Amino acid sequence: MRKVLVFLLLLGTLVCAADFERSNWHTQLYIQGEFAFLNIKDDDPELLTKKIDREAMTFPINMGYLFSPLVTPFYKADIPFTIWLGLEINSFQFGEIGNTPAFEYDNGEEVINCADRGNCADRSLSFLTYAPSVLAGFSFNIVGDLDIRVLGGYGFHFFSFYDEYLGHTNQHTSMAPTAFVSGALEYRIAEIFQDVDLKIGVNVRREFLPYEDIKATDKAPKKVESIPSGYSGITFDEISYKLPVRIGLELSLDFGRESRRDRRMRFNLRDRDGVLRQNSEVKDTLTEWDCMAIERDYRFFLDEDGELPDMSESFTKAQFSDVLESFLAFCHPADLATKEKLYASLDTGRVQLKEYQTQQEDSRFEQVMASNDPELLEMYLEYYPDSPHRAEVEAKLNVLGEYHKFREIQAKNTFKAYLTYLNDNPNGAFRKEAETGIFELVKAGNRKKDYEIYLKRFPEGMYVQEATAALQAAETEQPSMIEVQTQPEEEQEEVQSKKKGKNKKAAKSKKKGKKK
Repeated sequence: MRKVLVFLLLLGTLVCAADFERSNWHTQLYIQGEFAFLNIKDDDPELLTKKIDREAMTFPINMGYLFSPLVTPFYKADIPFTIWLGLEINSFQFGEIGNTPAFEYDNGEEVINCADRGNCADRSLSFLTYAPSVLAGFSFNIVGDLDIRVLGGYGFHFFSFYDEYLGHTNQHTSMAPTAFVSGALEYRIAEIFQDVDLKIGVNVRREFLPYEDIKATDKAPKKVESIPSGYSGITFDEISYKLPVRIGLELSLDFGRESRRDRRMRFNLRDRDGVLRQNSEVKDTLTEWDCMAIERDYRFFLDEDGELPDMSESFTKAQFSDVLESFLAFCHPADLATKEKLYASLDTGRVQLKEYQTQQEDSRFEQVMASNDPELLEMYLEYYPDSPHRAEVEAKLNVLGEYHKFREIQAKNTFKAYLTYLNDNPNGAFRKEAETGIFELVKAGNRKKDYEIYLKRFPEGMYVQEATAALQAAETEQPSMIEVQTQPEEEQEEVQSKKKGKNKKAAKSKKKGKKK
């Protein structure tokens, strides 16, 4: 019995951890209590001087677990009933059949009366019963929070009898098949956890198979020194309930229960979710963390009046509606009522879904093109892979990538860096900027040879006239800086060493002149 209770507890824990909103699982744990009168009869006891005809008042307890084998029954059909399979331990009860019996014992030599020996006291016969059974049936939602449940069961009824006398206890257990049907009228009191309802109900139970010839104790042994128990050799002719039905109260936890209205609403909202996904270009890439972030940043929860908070100060109506739409399509609000409210707020926008998506796509295109932010451009391509603006966005991305490279070249500001860019990017977007950078360096050096190289490299350049005029005025015959910077590194080192040598000779000659 203890193992069965532990198993039911573990099973209930697993059931509590399930997400019924997404899976539509439906399961139930219940306990029932009933008042009953148990008739126990034996017309021919072995030792007792009177037959046994006992009416014991008991309080049978029934505990059961039910689950629906159809995870999503009939999928789109609005059918307000649930098919059940399950297990139950019913008719757990105990009581006393009798005590201080009057009996006679014939040991073969004499007939001994317990009253003569004073041994009638301190003797009793009690019982304990329970019946493990399998169940099948259905529940029907009558209206709102009122359900009716009908179950049929089959199992084995165990009767354990305890014969106590002179400080000793003899136990004997008998078994008989049992079949029954039970009906319960249940009312949902409250939702104590998410998708977990507490229900109270009235249960009616009827058993069909008779319990006959139930052995309670063994026969008294012959020729023993002490007097045996007066309840020896008891086989009950019949054990039955006084009333044809047992009526009691029930408490249950219903996991994943849906009323008829909730089921209809859930199917309608599921259809709307599908429409949102079908018409939305946004991929289903939202994770649980993304959903939590959206709920936090946009505060998608209802206030005490069941209304959404005013977000106009933080977000535009288009932004709020767009994120709300994605949240409904790809995330799961806390409960059905909240989801229904969120859809109602989306409907107040009075914007057709397809038109709204097109407007949002065009608006975002203008925003990302004006931002010059590569991350936003890449996000736009990810969210709208089939956008008609894809070529423009990709071209913008290429230009921005080249722009960052050219910024690095501008930071170096050397002839070699500019000329390398022009050679590597013959059709680059920043050719004019590179030419400008080269000519500025030529002007800063004011070397005749550099002007000649510029005119040769850019015969139709933007600064041809200015370079021609500067060439005629230039008188410096120093080596070209363009040639020096574009030479290989070894040649550059040789040129630098020659310059150092010339400088040393010039310095020596100046010193000699001073001495003279």
